[in-house]
Amino acid sequence: MCLTNCWWIYQMSSPWFIPFAWVIVGEATYSLLEFFFSGGTFQGWWNEQRIWLYKRTSSYLFACIDTTLKLFGFSDSTFIITAKVTEEEASKRYEKEIMEFGTSSPMLTVLATLALLNLFCFVSVLKDAVLKEGGFEICETMVLQVLLCGFLVLINLPIYQGLFLRKDNGRLHGSAAIKSILVALCVFISF
Repeated sequence: MCLTNCWWIYQMSSPWFIPFAWVIVGEATYSLLEFFFSGGTFQGWWNEQRIWLYKRTSSYLFACIDTTLKLFGFSDSTFIITAKVTEEEASKRYEKEIMEFGTSSPMLTVLATLALLNLFCFVSVLKDAVLKEGGFEICETMVLQVLLCGFLVLINLPIYQGLFLRKDNGRLHGSAAIKSILVALCVFISF
């Protein structure tokens, strides 16, 4: 294989790649060590990383929509206070550090849709890499994108479990699951 076809090797071996990789690895390591020294577990740290991603994804999207609606003079969105009653079953899931999805909300539908879209794209790339002749060239030329998509699939495992595998009350509701599957399929098929 000719080295001119492997432009990503030059990109990753560039001296400018090292500071970015150092910051990413350093921040994750420092965060993990800080969590351990505070008495946390690896699963708790991983859940914190997951929640960080979920808060950024959903809050920015809904803030953008809310601001746009305000600019056009539509009514403000309302904040609905929900019951905070704790069930014994929910407490056990909390002790085991299992994510609790509870009631259906637009925020969970958006998160589930994005998680499913990442899953569909990752499976599609893997399928192309295995089944098509010369398919691994996709993975070679876009190695960082494939790794990022794989990381997003990995971090969204609780959403997939909440959508398809869990049978307890902490799973994602059927209405959110159906909406997110339909929207993710429509977006995936359109591209």
